[in-house]
Amino acid sequence: MTQRTGARKTAPGDTRARTVPPRTSGGRRAPSASRPADRGGAGRPEPRPPARVRARRWLAGLDAWRRALLVLGALAVVAAVVALVVSLTRGPATAGEGPAVDPARVAELQAAEEARDAENLVASIDHARHLQEELVPVLHGLHAVLPVDGSTAVAADPADVAAWRTSVDGLVAETESLASGSSEHNIVRNGMLTSLELVGDALDTVRIASTADAATAEELHALAGELRTRAVETWGLAAVQLDLRSTAGGQGHVHLFLPVHPDDSLDGGLDVPGGDDADHDH
Repeated sequence: MTQRTGARKTAPGDTRARTVPPRTSGGRRAPSASRPADRGGAGRPEPRPPARVRARRWLAGLDAWRRALLVLGALAVVAAVVALVVSLTRGPATAGEGPAVDPARVAELQAAEEARDAENLVASIDHARHLQEELVPVLHGLHAVLPVDGSTAVAADPADVAAWRTSVDGLVAETESLASGSSEHNIVRNGMLTSLELVGDALDTVRIASTADAATAEELHALAGELRTRAVETWGLAAVQLDLRSTAGGQGHVHLFLPVHPDDSLDGGLDVPGGDDADHDH
């Protein structure tokens, strides 16, 4: 029997030669030298993990002491950043004290506030006198319709009521345009404004009553009288506040209450503090 060799014979004219790789002792072929061992299969190298995974593994490898030092260092950096931001936003300050305060600037602001309050006081006194003068004919005419002595109300002339309402609307607009100021000033301003609005409501009620039946008109007249009373009382509170502001501001006493009827003493039905003093500046 002829022994087989490991080389294959080639046909004539065939220049290609094939080399049969040697077999291993176990019957398996050895890996080809032309095929890298890192292509595919179990021989492929493991890809590099992302940075966050490496950082997590690095932190996990630290002991408790090193972790504590790392946390303290991070807190120190945050505190330094916060201190820098606060120092930049507050500006220069005196050592050991809060933000620097300019006494001259504070005095300037206080002087401006006092001057503005003095202007508002004079303006509110002048405005209250103007309102009182304009409201006298309105309240006297309303008294002719709604007598305060308890006698029976009479029907109002619609033309008169319309004229009174127009006058009150103008006074409301003027009072709304009065500048606001301190709390004491605003009490006077808002009190007078509310009083004017109540007078307007009373006039509207009288107008409606002039065209209502007898029973309804009686109820409406009673309501109008109540609204007028509230208007006078509200004005009286504002007038007391104005008097207190006037005396405190060196303007003397001012008694500017609403006259309900022609014989009204202009005291508004309220007790004025120190009303019997001889030094009142009326």
